[in-house]
Amino acid sequence: GMIAGLAISIILGRTLGAEGLGIINLANRIVGFVLVFLMLGLADVIVKEVAIAFERKDLQRVTNVTFTAKLLIVPIAIVLSLGFIYISPKLAQDFFEEPKLRLPLIISLSVIVFQLLSRIYASSVNGFRKIWQSSLVNDTLSALVVVLGLLACLVFGIQITIVSVAILYAGARIVVTLVFHLYWRTLFNPKLKPQLVSRSLLKVGIPLLIASSSGLIKNNADIIMLGWLSNSTEVGLYSVAARLGLLTSFVHLVTAASLSPKIASLYAENKHMEMKRMVQKITRLLAFVGISSFIIYLVFGRPILSIWGAEFTSAYWALGIIAFGQLFNITTGATGVMLIMTGHERIIGIITLVSACVSIGLNLFLIPKFGAIGAAMATGSTLILENMIKLIVVYKKLGVLTITFRRIHD
Repeated sequence: GMIAGLAISIILGRTLGAEGLGIINLANRIVGFVLVFLMLGLADVIVKEVAIAFERKDLQRVTNVTFTAKLLIVPIAIVLSLGFIYISPKLAQDFFEEPKLRLPLIISLSVIVFQLLSRIYASSVNGFRKIWQSSLVNDTLSALVVVLGLLACLVFGIQITIVSVAILYAGARIVVTLVFHLYWRTLFNPKLKPQLVSRSLLKVGIPLLIASSSGLIKNNADIIMLGWLSNSTEVGLYSVAARLGLLTSFVHLVTAASLSPKIASLYAENKHMEMKRMVQKITRLLAFVGISSFIIYLVFGRPILSIWGAEFTSAYWALGIIAFGQLFNITTGATGVMLIMTGHERIIGIITLVSACVSIGLNLFLIPKFGAIGAAMATGSTLILENMIKLIVVYKKLGVLTITFRRIHD
């Protein structure tokens, strides 16, 4: 997924330039922003509930959880996505002052229900311990469809435009949903009558909605505020620096996804020492990845950025700053997942909300002064602050210090 995503970014950088790449990224970020709110914080709840039900061989509970999630999310999504489509011309023209953003935004919003369904399926598949399958279909397939479409355009001499790229992305999202639906049906298809479990789901989901929406604000504030306070070219330059700087987060995300059901099970079974040893071992590996990637970017940053085109080398300092922040993120380990899977959803909500507020404040202050570098400074600082807080809270609440330089024995 990451490789296909990089390939897309390089092709768009070289064909549409920093401005075109910036518009596509801005449209995708706005839609991603809307998506998390529409998921009602249920993505992690589904993983947790399905993982526990799967462990207990409770197929009825799995059926109820997936059915309820769809019933809660899809009707709201249809209504709200139509509302967002209606206001998107005004958003593009008046708020972002970028008329070229209008069509890509409308096209992206029109397939939002498909994206939500694929996220529900991805979380369910993850709960069944099919972690790499979930990640492969959810992340890789969409990017693969887009990159194949772009390569076909290059081979057959079809002009790549901002609108054609937006259509490619929309088509890819529909394909992912259909594939996920078929995969889930082959994985789990008992003939059980579903029942609503909305109250218990939403009880856990609402604190996680605060966490996930705050996290989304924090993670997307840079691109969206850069589009608002600066211009599409700066968004394009910054998005490449951010993509490279956060490349190691893929390792972090896959690790967190694989750990989440294991942590939930071990904690439920009171195997705290086993959970501690597992997390510390993984964190040491993550730290090695984080330090190595930071050194590579410092030394080879400019030549790497030039792959996108000569104009992108000006994003070197933004890349270095983001990579430094990411170093803290990855070396502290899966602290966020540990808190969620051990019933501390409310604390995660508060930490992420504070981080989102800090991110917005820093972006608001730094972007008008420094543009893309200002956005990088805001992102890097927020990453460091949030991960240091999580590290301390995990130690206080669970007695686990994820970072350890001592040799861990089985």
